[in-house]
Amino acid sequence: MTTVGEIYDILDKAAPFDKADKYDNSGLLVGDRENTVTKALVALDITNDVIEEAREKKAELIISHHPVFNFRYEEFGSIGKDTPIYNLARYGISAICSHTCLDVAKDGINDIIFDMLKAPFDLCDDTEILEVTGDGYGFGKICVSRKSFTPKETAKMLKEIFGCTVVKYCPGRKNISKMAYCSGGGGSLMKLAADKGADAYFCGDIKHDRWIAAKNIGLSLYDCGHFHTEIIMVKYIADLLSRAFPDVEIIKSEKSVDVVEYEF
Repeated sequence: MTTVGEIYDILDKAAPFDKADKYDNSGLLVGDRENTVTKALVALDITNDVIEEAREKKAELIISHHPVFNFRYEEFGSIGKDTPIYNLARYGISAICSHTCLDVAKDGINDIIFDMLKAPFDLCDDTEILEVTGDGYGFGKICVSRKSFTPKETAKMLKEIFGCTVVKYCPGRKNISKMAYCSGGGGSLMKLAADKGADAYFCGDIKHDRWIAAKNIGLSLYDCGHFHTEIIMVKYIADLLSRAFPDVEIIKSEKSVDVVEYEF
């Protein structure tokens, strides 16, 4: 029988947990390495809906990108019935979360994004890590196109590539051939992208002050949605584990959805 620990070890090999940011709470967060697994559910977030889906499908393990809890951002006065931690323990479901280590890993989320962008934007093969965090590791990428695109053309293409409900953007002063990006909440890297000569930068979360800064320096800035720039991890992890553990049923969550609604 396959154990939680064996699945953890494969995930660790693909995206080493020790490469996660120091603030990050990646790894085996709920459960025990010796627990057996016949079914595993893969999701972007471990919500109560996802836990209920795992329970209904009799999955003993959930693998997610975002940590089910992070002590830097959460203060637990109590762990009640509305908290996912309570419900994971209640139903005996283990949780492994591969967060920033998957962002920076070779073949991880930012490499997947490059593969998605390469053909539509006619990108050159050579890329540069946007923010280097270690030897060969880091957040985001800088890449160069053989063509040039207007800010509006770029917005339309990003919307189609990521399947976004909407793309928010601030057009810069020139057309785009050198672009930088980071999956998820990479708004803080906007200035670094500009300093490295990017014509455009996109990620999944942009705060108001970054929009103003981009406008002032003439950089095209795009918010493609945190969900849309990272939900791509579900297929990657599901495929990885299906190859490694043919005896385990790996399920892509149907409840791992964008919880935000949009009014047009």
